[in-house]
Amino acid sequence: MAAIQVDPQTAERLNALATASGMTVEAYLQSLLPAPVNGAPARLSPDELETLVSENSFDGPTLPADFSRADIYDGHA
Repeated sequence: MAAIQVDPQTAERLNALATASGMTVEAYLQSLLPAPVNGAPARLSPDELETLVSENSFDGPTLPADFSRADIYDGHA
């Protein structure tokens, strides 16, 4: 199984969309992919992948470039 990394805001949005659709995040992401052709797994071209990502990306605020793990745990022992 492959793993992808997304920023926290995108993860929250994916979770919300999946929950609203009554699916797991994995099932929701699979539903966005093209259906297999003649039983073969669907393969996306780089352009198709870029379109898929850009159409489903989060346009909200991002974390500052200097955001660190210490910022998450600031004030917590």
